[in-house]
Amino acid sequence: MEKERRWLTLSAASKLLGVHPATLRQWADAGQVPSYRTPGGHRRFDADELRAFLLRASTPAAQPDDARQATALLESALIQTRSELRRARLDEKAWYSAFDDTGRKRQRDLGRQLFEIAAQFITVPQQREALLAQGRELGRAYAASSLEYDISLLETVRAFQFFRYNMLQALTVEDIDARISVYDEADIGRNLDILLNEILYGIIDGYEHELLDEKAQIEEVKADCA
Repeated sequence: MEKERRWLTLSAASKLLGVHPATLRQWADAGQVPSYRTPGGHRRFDADELRAFLLRASTPAAQPDDARQATALLESALIQTRSELRRARLDEKAWYSAFDDTGRKRQRDLGRQLFEIAAQFITVPQQREALLAQGRELGRAYAASSLEYDISLLETVRAFQFFRYNMLQALTVEDIDARISVYDEADIGRNLDILLNEILYGIIDGYEHELLDEKAQIEEVKADCA
């Protein structure tokens, strides 16, 4: 008897893979991940096929040597960044103390999505234009998360710049050239700067849209009272 398939929405599938929905959508469009359409045109993913994809992606042969080295370097930088964050007395920072446990978990999830996009941005140059768009969307997600906790744009930018500084600093390790060939330190730093700038623009854009929405609501109230 054929096993019944377990279908996942785009949102559920992206959570299973640990990537941003826009990333999964791009993979599906490129044929890297099997997807199906409902009669209404919505994407659906088979859970077993996604697990098989994860298994293939985790196999060392799944990436060229240089791409694996670049990804490993970013992973090392992320570990060092988190270590620095733990030592930074974050409770004294207004933007950190404003989040509850749920908000902090959301920030960690966004950080993982940032890492996923950054790894692709460095190792898959032909997809950089699409990844920049994903970066801006990620910035808007950071803005939405901060706005939910009434964190100002200034504090949100401070938080992002704090993470950015520590992440870039983590890349300046002495043995970097011994662990990576094609993707040298300067090249990775430049490309990360481009991507991180786009995420920052997305944060600002998210706040601007919120202000415009508030202004529109005020105008509607004024019109109703007139």
